[in-house]
Amino acid sequence: MDTTFRALCILGLAAASLAAADAPYIGKWKLNPAKSQLTGETVTVEKMPDGTIHQQQGDFVFSFKLDGKEYPMPDGSTTAWKVVDANTWDRVDRAKGKVAVTSRLTLQGDIVTITYHATKPDGGTLDGSSKWKRVSGGPGFYGKFKSTEQNSAFSNMELTANGADGVSFRFPDDGSMCDAKLDGKDYPVTGPQAGGKETFSLKKTGARSIEITEKLDGKPMGVDKFVVSADGKTLTDEGTPASTKEITKAVFDRQ
Repeated sequence: MDTTFRALCILGLAAASLAAADAPYIGKWKLNPAKSQLTGETVTVEKMPDGTIHQQQGDFVFSFKLDGKEYPMPDGSTTAWKVVDANTWDRVDRAKGKVAVTSRLTLQGDIVTITYHATKPDGGTLDGSSKWKRVSGGPGFYGKFKSTEQNSAFSNMELTANGADGVSFRFPDDGSMCDAKLDGKDYPVTGPQAGGKETFSLKKTGARSIEITEKLDGKPMGVDKFVVSADGKTLTDEGTPASTKEITKAVFDRQ
């Protein structure tokens, strides 16, 4: 009787795992920029009386000085900034002491162009860029800016079944990952560029959809709603920051 019971349990787990593996969002996905809407977010850059610069993008808030020294960010990584000239700033972000992203900001009128190089797990780099238009404030790099162009260096995502009721996220471009269950609990995001303070919590919202809440140090930062098309060929990620309604839409094609 004991042997029969254990055999039935094994069969039950196998069936549950198969069901999880067959979930429509399981698979390898690649960003389709032409179908996505990644612009419209805003960032505010403000110089304080003591010379500290305060930057806020949604709920991601940090401060730094233009002295090339490292300053902490909410996700556990650090950032260092310095002035090249009146219209150029350089930025270096590090995770676990290693360079994760290097960026150059150039100003022309009310437009800030950011070009960046992200470090891959194998030591190579991925290139990306964005443009931001000033909507208020100033002068220089200070004020409120709205994104008008995004050419993301990060485009690949892999979702696999994590047991009977879970999903494992893999982001090959920077090596980050998260093994989570669909139970609303917080699970850590790990990897060579993970700062150590980011978590995902997941819940199932339909036969073809799940919802992910991203937190930094326990504070909700935003919600991503993943919905797979009826034909299973595309996955749409609708992201909303916790404190704003600046919704972005990333559309991924199945690989």
